[in-house]
Amino acid sequence: ARLRPQWLAVVGVTAYRLAFDDKRAKIGPQERTIGATRIWALPNPSGLNAHWSPAAMAEEYGRLRSAVVL
Repeated sequence: ARLRPQWLAVVGVTAYRLAFDDKRAKIGPQERTIGATRIWALPNPSGLNAHWSPAAMAEEYGRLRSAVVL
């Protein structure tokens, strides 16, 4: 609360689904918030996640970066 982050990034949509009990979550910004902090589920860069190309992952991480207001 002291730092008031704009975004919480969760790496891995499966981790987000389990942590927030949201079986329908998809990669990207989530409707749920923690106070004023928004949440973004990011693709996990694990080798087990081979269906995400490095370029597609970079694009998604870039979308989060663009959403951050400095």
